[in-house]
Amino acid sequence: MVTSDGHQGKERAQKPDRRVVARASCLRTGGDSLSAVWICREAMESMRVVLKGKVRRPMASRRTRLALALMMAGWLSGCASEVPQEGRTDTGAPLQQRSLAKVRNVILMINDGAGWGAWDAAAYWQHGSRAGLPQAAFVHRYGMSTHPLNTATVPTHDEVSRVGYDPVRAWDLTPVDDERLSFAAYRYLNAEAVDSAAAATALASGIKTYNQAVNVDNHGRPVDFITQVARRLGKATGVVTSVPFAHATPAAFGAQNPSRRAHREIGRQMLNEGMLDLIIGTGAPGFNVNGTPCGQLQADESRKGCRAEDAYLDPEDWERLSQGRLVPAGAARPWQVVRSRPDFEALARGERRVDAPLFGSPEVADSGTLQQGREASILGEDAATPSGVAFIRSVPTLQTLTLAALRHLARDPDGFFLMVEGGATDWAAHASRCDSSWRHGACHDTQVALARLIEESIDFNDAVAAVVAWVEKHSSWNETLLIVTADHDNSMPMGPDAQTVPFQPVENRGRGRMPGISFRPTGEHSNALVPLWAMGAGAEGFERRIRGRDAGFARHVTLIGNDGSYVDNTDVFVVMRAALTGERVPALSR
Repeated sequence: MVTSDGHQGKERAQKPDRRVVARASCLRTGGDSLSAVWICREAMESMRVVLKGKVRRPMASRRTRLALALMMAGWLSGCASEVPQEGRTDTGAPLQQRSLAKVRNVILMINDGAGWGAWDAAAYWQHGSRAGLPQAAFVHRYGMSTHPLNTATVPTHDEVSRVGYDPVRAWDLTPVDDERLSFAAYRYLNAEAVDSAAAATALASGIKTYNQAVNVDNHGRPVDFITQVARRLGKATGVVTSVPFAHATPAAFGAQNPSRRAHREIGRQMLNEGMLDLIIGTGAPGFNVNGTPCGQLQADESRKGCRAEDAYLDPEDWERLSQGRLVPAGAARPWQVVRSRPDFEALARGERRVDAPLFGSPEVADSGTLQQGREASILGEDAATPSGVAFIRSVPTLQTLTLAALRHLARDPDGFFLMVEGGATDWAAHASRCDSSWRHGACHDTQVALARLIEESIDFNDAVAAVVAWVEKHSSWNETLLIVTADHDNSMPMGPDAQTVPFQPVENRGRGRMPGISFRPTGEHSNALVPLWAMGAGAEGFERRIRGRDAGFARHVTLIGNDGSYVDNTDVFVVMRAALTGERVPALSR
């Protein structure tokens, strides 16, 4: 296998950005944990002001002064050699010959359908502030554009980009006569949006394509994707999701297909073609949306998950899989199936080890989610949840599934690539319109869907927190890249009066209390920018991919707190590939 460090990548042709050098020195001096990053972020902001020669605010914080002093001390005692002089590197070699170290682990976490309002609402409920978000201290923070090549659902056999993102139209506050979309900006953002397949393809392969395509271009030709890159480097690979494992987003990290609707074909690819060492998600049969075994349903209980038409897996594939007879290409052993919550928890704690490809599918509906589709009439009440509905006790959390994946994949000496999706956030947002994806009885208002949106985002945030803790305990930010984002917005969640107050932010009403929030009741995705956070080795590569600065995003989306800089979803692939291969991220001309 290829080792994860010590290899030569492409030549570095330019001097490193002094802000990046300063940040690296800050992290080395201040420590390798996110607690140190809080100090570094504040110091870096002050350093940025100094470098520009414009002191716009005083350095009032004592910890800022301390961090700057530590940084300067570090530079004077040897860190200054980070800055090449007269075309030389710190090793004395010509600058052109210097290579970048390969990253050992790359983790991409996608909160499917989470617009900026969804992140705010979950943070307010769970922590009472945004500061509690596990990614709040990440150094690199951007908006991200998500538009597809076009909104066709089959190949159109051309290279013409028919959809884009316009930062002016996206914040046009002109009122319009529309009950659902009351401002021109809302209409624009709702008009032409990406679906989860094209969005995931952009993240996984770095290309724009038509909606419903899974790693195929607009001519229907398969394209290379990041899991294949990692595989060729000898790394372990895996996907984790809270929705069916052959659904659009996880599919893009394990398959290639002209249509996301071909669930059984996609599932067969993921299981047979040897691209993945681990698959965790719903998709195996035997239970309904409440986690009830199909043979034990109550008379008034949902049969979703227990009907033949619900099956995501071909029955023959499931038979081979469950009987231990399905061996993926290149593997010595068949997939080992894990289903019960105690087994997942044992894997997460390291008390159980699987020395084979791991297929995990919790005991819940094969065509459903971990928790989002559960029925209040069956599960009962629980005032401690945002929806007031008790969770299914037999189903593990996304955090547990993620930790199980980390335990399994991290045993590979060459490192790993892992994609984790909080897929059910999108399913909750689709229910913003009663005739779209409503699953919760009589549709009298959207508060149920909003509460489930918050629950799913909290579950995702807990998974992010677990990954951050794992990196700091079992790895380091020097060898692991973590990217946290969404694939697209859904239904534009904003403040309670956003139909009359344009882009009103979600109202923070305190921890454990329902925030002031409302949907644009479309039941559909939008073309709005979504947040992206990155931390660790290679994260600075996003600075070289900035597509523009959106003044409206900077003004309204204070969740990110940047100057409106945004990247594109295809840039995620570019940065991940560069991190894995040790290449320099290609810079965009501005």
